[in-house]
Amino acid sequence: MSQSTAEARSERYEELLRAAAECFQSRGFAATSIDTVARHLGATKGRVYHYFPSKMDLFNAVRDRAMDLVFAASDDGYQMQGTPAARLNVMSAGHARSMIDDLPYMHVLIDGLQMLRYSTTTQFQREAMEAHLTRRDLYEQRFREVVLQGVADGQFHIGPQLSITIQSFMSTLNGPVFWYRPRGEDTPESRQAIVDDVVRFAMSGLGLSADSFTQHSNQSQKVFA
Repeated sequence: MSQSTAEARSERYEELLRAAAECFQSRGFAATSIDTVARHLGATKGRVYHYFPSKMDLFNAVRDRAMDLVFAASDDGYQMQGTPAARLNVMSAGHARSMIDDLPYMHVLIDGLQMLRYSTTTQFQREAMEAHLTRRDLYEQRFREVVLQGVADGQFHIGPQLSITIQSFMSTLNGPVFWYRPRGEDTPESRQAIVDDVVRFAMSGLGLSADSFTQHSNQSQKVFA
């Protein structure tokens, strides 16, 4: 296969994932069919079945791509040199920004967990969810690691139950999925302002003052300047 052919196949695959994510977001899993996705994409059902034998396979692929996106969005902060507060700031900003920029995917990410908790699932679905939860735990472990470093350095001040702190922190960063909706007057600056507010609120839960947040935010910006 030539490089151009491979790139075209990859582009068609990504278009399909995006269309599926948008359908699952707007209609929900139960009301979305392969035919729904094909119509939204402006393609035949055969094109969808070429990549995915079932709706659940497609849903799992969208959910996996959502995890790819948040890993990529937070990786710069995780890998950078700097204080734990500066690293966590960049990680959190990347995560929150992905909640906004990749909203359809993130809806699928959250809805998948709701399906596990409240719906009847097959063995295949449970196995797919277990694999997903393992990957999600690895992702959250990155945040747990940096928070613990910040506690050891005296930058963060948290309660006795770390798991509650981490879950509350991540829930705050996930918040835009539930209330953000794109508007015609949105600008890159207005979206960034939302990200800044979400991250500032999340970091305050770790005992970081507004002045300290600004200081570490400036440090993180210098790292990438």
